[in-house]
Amino acid sequence: MAKNELVSLALLTVAPLHAYAISAVVDQMGMEHWAQVSRASLYAALSRLEKRGAVAVHTEKVDNMPERKVYSITAEGSAMFHEELFEAIAKVNKNDATLFHLAVNFFIGATPQEGITWANDRLTALRFGEKHLGEQHNHLSEEYCASGLITIRAAQKIVAAEITATEEFITLLETKPDFYKQYHESFRQQLTQNGSDVKSCNNFS
Repeated sequence: MAKNELVSLALLTVAPLHAYAISAVVDQMGMEHWAQVSRASLYAALSRLEKRGAVAVHTEKVDNMPERKVYSITAEGSAMFHEELFEAIAKVNKNDATLFHLAVNFFIGATPQEGITWANDRLTALRFGEKHLGEQHNHLSEEYCASGLITIRAAQKIVAAEITATEEFITLLETKPDFYKQYHESFRQQLTQNGSDVKSCNNFS
């Protein structure tokens, strides 16, 4: 699943929304910069999700404004999102680490214990990769391969950062099991009361 679809389903799990509200949240959370989720791609993502039966659509008219589409997640969409949440947390995506960080921001519809189990699977994979990189580093050191060492050391720093982030996520779920429930309820209230004008953990302005 594309990241823009993951984000759309996550936000629709919080509350039914129109497309502009979804794109505004993406903008306010700065996702285009840290997760490469563009506002322009969200409209196409919503259309794909509608065709797959993951979202339902109805139109609404507010005052003298033009009619607009409002999207809500379906049971199929919820199941799809839960599976994608598992994939993003439990598995290490070497091509795009931001999937994990999106899941950390939108951990919805899963229990804390599920999140802990998934994150521990991720830790196992990351530590295996860390060990392998260490072995490669030692091998290259013996052969004085300076260019290879630059690459290996950069990879080691990335893996170390991912291990730290995963451990912090586990600690959050263990010590504050109600955090996400409270956070997303507050987020839902902001979305339903203020439309696209919301504040999140990524937006304190």
